[in-house]
Amino acid sequence: MHNPAWRPARLHTERLASIQHHFIDERPADSNTGKPVVTHTLPVHMAVAAGHPANALQPHYLVDALTRQLNIQTSAITEHPDWQLETIPLEHEATNANQGFILVFATANLEGVRLAYSGIKMLSATPSRQFGVLFSGARDAEFARLCQERLASGAWRFLGIRLHELGQLSAPGPNFSADLARLAEAVHRLWGTHSIHNQLEVDHT
Repeated sequence: MHNPAWRPARLHTERLASIQHHFIDERPADSNTGKPVVTHTLPVHMAVAAGHPANALQPHYLVDALTRQLNIQTSAITEHPDWQLETIPLEHEATNANQGFILVFATANLEGVRLAYSGIKMLSATPSRQFGVLFSGARDAEFARLCQERLASGAWRFLGIRLHELGQLSAPGPNFSADLARLAEAVHRLWGTHSIHNQLEVDHT
């Protein structure tokens, strides 16, 4: 026979068990601010050619390294967001319809330029959408510049889109950390600029 004095405690436990599902899917709170953690999802279009050099920066390495770098560089901010990168398959043109900025990672050859242009064309349904283009795998800096210019020229001439040129990022080496930090800084700045611009458009309407 149960002690009647335990009944209030038992009822309280049963009530907590009955409502726990309301809390399972909630976002974790930031331990510093007590506020929900904000996650920025950066869409990435991979215009990686079949002949992407084995000694060039590889797509999966870029995703991991840039995600870590973005989170490191914003961790000093009191209310910093968490960053994650999400690859957009070329055939899914409606993916991330609400995102204002997309990173394009392309092989620095003619096929990579063609794939990058096709992806930008498919993903440019939203007029305010912006693209930052990063190349890898060029035989030298001059060829990477030519690929960037060719893509930028085509996007502006045929799509009316001005691309943000992010240059070339080589495979990990002596200068990789510094180059990655500069890339993360540029992405963070462009993300913030276009997020503010899109919010102003929403508020204006």
